Amino acid sequence: MYQTMEGNAKPHRTAACFAEGSQDSAATQAELLRALQSASDNIMRLAGKLRGERDATADDAVTITEQHALAQELIGRLLALPASQA
Repeated sequence: MYQTMEGNAKPHRTAACFAEGSQDSAATQAELLRALQSASDNIMRLAGKLRGERDATADDAVTITEQHALAQELIGRLLALPASQA
């Protein structure tokens, strides 16, 4: 399962998608949860790579930090949703 996740994860695409739309308050709960799941998957994939593989790079460390920051932002946005929308 790890090998299929490694090929499918696109951390830069996820980060770019929500970095552009971070000012857009029209994001739905489902979109935010989907983006949070994607960021979480990327973090887990990169953590495994950084911990266990010899080909891990400094870029991987930077990317995991960016994905963590994105996840924190998404969590904050989810918590800020009105109760009727959540």
